[in-house]
Amino acid sequence: MAYRKPKLLLFLVFSFTFYLLLFSAFALFHAYANNELTDTHGCQIGLWVQHGQVLTFAAFLLSTALAYSFYRFRFDDLFHDDSLIRSLTARAPPFSPQP
Repeated sequence: MAYRKPKLLLFLVFSFTFYLLLFSAFALFHAYANNELTDTHGCQIGLWVQHGQVLTFAAFLLSTALAYSFYRFRFDDLFHDDSLIRSLTARAPPFSPQP
C-alpha cells in the first residue's frame, strides 16, 4: 500500500499542473480575443491574466535581484586589489605618490 501512495500523489500533482496550464491557456486566449490584456472591461478572467503578468514580472525581478546579490560578493573579490594596503603597516610613513 505504501508503494502506491507516491504514485497517487505524483498523479495528483501532475493533474493539477496540467489543469492550471490548460486553464491558463484558455484564459490567455480569452483575454487576447476580447482585448483584455490592457483593460479588463470588468471581466474576471482578464483580471486574472493581468495579475498573472504582474506576478511573473515581480518573480523575474526578485529572482534577478537575488541572483545579483548572491554573485556580487564573488565578483567583488575578483576585482578588489588591495596590494597597496597590504604593503603599508602601522609603522610605515604616510603614502605619497611618486611624481
